[in-house]
Amino acid sequence: MLKKKERLYKQAKRTKNWTNYRHLQKDCRRAFRKAEWEYIQNTIEDGLSKNDSKPFWRYIKAKRQDNIGVAPLKSKGSLVCESKNKADILVNQFRSVFTQEQKGKPRLPELPQHNPIEDLQIREEGVKKLLQNIKIAKAPGPDQIPNRILKECANELAPGLTAIFQLSVDSGCLPSDWTNANVSPVYKKGDKHLAENYRPVSLTSVPCKLLEHIICKHLLKHLEKNKILTNLNHGFRSGYSCETQLVVTLQDLCRNYDNGKQTDIAILDFSKAFDTVPHPSLLYKLQSYGVKGNLHSWLQNFLTKRLMRVVVDGEESVEVPVDSGVPQGTVLGPVLFLCHINDLPASVKSQVRLFADDCLLYRTINSYSDHHILQADLKTLEEWANTWGMRFNAKKCYILSIRNKSSFFYNLDNHILQKVNSNPYLGVTFTDDLSWTTHINKIVKKANSTLGLLRRNLRSCPQSCRRTAYVSLIRSTLEYSCLVWDPYKQGDIDSLENVQKRAARFITQNYRDRNPGCVSEMLSRLQLPPLQERRKQQRLTFLFKVVRGLVPAVPPEKFIQQQKSKRQVKQRVNKDFTSSATVRNITRNNSQCFTVECTKTPVYKYSFFTRTVIDWNNLDDNTIQSSTVNEFRGKLPTAD
Repeated sequence: MLKKKERLYKQAKRTKNWTNYRHLQKDCRRAFRKAEWEYIQNTIEDGLSKNDSKPFWRYIKAKRQDNIGVAPLKSKGSLVCESKNKADILVNQFRSVFTQEQKGKPRLPELPQHNPIEDLQIREEGVKKLLQNIKIAKAPGPDQIPNRILKECANELAPGLTAIFQLSVDSGCLPSDWTNANVSPVYKKGDKHLAENYRPVSLTSVPCKLLEHIICKHLLKHLEKNKILTNLNHGFRSGYSCETQLVVTLQDLCRNYDNGKQTDIAILDFSKAFDTVPHPSLLYKLQSYGVKGNLHSWLQNFLTKRLMRVVVDGEESVEVPVDSGVPQGTVLGPVLFLCHINDLPASVKSQVRLFADDCLLYRTINSYSDHHILQADLKTLEEWANTWGMRFNAKKCYILSIRNKSSFFYNLDNHILQKVNSNPYLGVTFTDDLSWTTHINKIVKKANSTLGLLRRNLRSCPQSCRRTAYVSLIRSTLEYSCLVWDPYKQGDIDSLENVQKRAARFITQNYRDRNPGCVSEMLSRLQLPPLQERRKQQRLTFLFKVVRGLVPAVPPEKFIQQQKSKRQVKQRVNKDFTSSATVRNITRNNSQCFTVECTKTPVYKYSFFTRTVIDWNNLDDNTIQSSTVNEFRGKLPTAD
């Protein structure tokens, strides 16, 4: 049909008679729609009914036109399109950021010594479980061992692999295949035609990854047991997350704001942090943390004897040595980076917050001398980076002043840091007045853009597919870390709810009904509760986890205080927030009420702990005494 269409097009251009061509063009469109509908019915719907969502997401990915490849790259003033040449350009770019240990460099400073790590004994049952949990769909490593064989032959392979793993750890050596990596370039942001805007992700041997899992668990157990890791870094650890980091950080900022104090925040960016970690410095720190003997030798060989090649569309670059960094895409890489950056907070007087390599440095400005202390801390961090072989990208570091009563020009690496009114941190936009309108406008714009794409491309999909697409692609955007920025201004609340209302019309394909209450009926029928209620549920669920000690990053004794009195709990509030009185009585509805802090500003009044404690105190004992998180969530109103 397409070939005939092409012939008729050429004929029509010659004869200027387009009738036959247009008839066939309509037939082609009908055939395409029919084929698409059959694909949706026979493949996507059938897959979803069998809990197989892969065909659905492949379809979505194609419609979104996600480009997972590498665009033509600029090189010497021209664009390079050949895959082999692009691979060579990228491998040279990745190699150019590696750091070399400088000769004549001053000795590294002495570090506190910790108890030695226990010997690692690898158990066959653990290896078998790891083999059984392998995902078949994942690509194999450079050794090309199929994941299906490893998974389906777990019982037969476990004894032999256990012996190999134990021998590898005891000898401190690795097979050469385990230190080779096929690197996939992943686009970050910026100009897609520039090689520096791609980061390397290593595809390594699957058996080596299994051993990495075992060593990683053993290493983390040692670090946690001896309390070596700082609690100020919330990345790559169980019980720590972006949400926990944002909660504790905003608690400081909102309290300062409520007390009328200025807070200056330095938002710092490391340059190629994971790729520039010097291996000798990292191994030196690991030794001070008690990682010695055979395991230290194993990690040394794991880091220093690596080779990589970049693969673009099946074409490989030349193989080059990896001179520095922790390999991205490996299991051990993130934990090793945590170990390297672990001592950074101890070097400064101001408050540091870390999430992997995302760094905040902030200080309450009570007097002009606090500016100088913060500047001295920036200088100290600059020296720390130079000592341990890392670099700050000063052009991407910013200053955000909350309650800007006094100004100061901060510098880093002889570069005056730019002052901004807003800046994203861990996916949430902070502003100098701690308002969430800017952040909400950004996510609403992104959600509406995604909704428009779904409306154009999923009209022929069944309602269940459209609902799944909304929940996964749009609602998740509207609710990311929402417990810290849950808005109180009606305009912001309405902006978010309006996205869901438009989504309800898209899911039901009902754009004409304008009767009052019609959208509410659609939302009820689709079992989509108001986003405001879902945010409240998420706040209460997180507080439940904190109270039960399930979030080690947020110890409850530091943020909430239990009410001891059986009488009513009183909260003193500012006249601006009440219509008739300065004191509001809050009835005690359960046996585990918490003290409600007095507030002067809506910023602190509607911050996470102050706001959620009030909601918590209004819950009944039956809900509060839930034994599990799921039970607690199920007892909350409008649970979904």
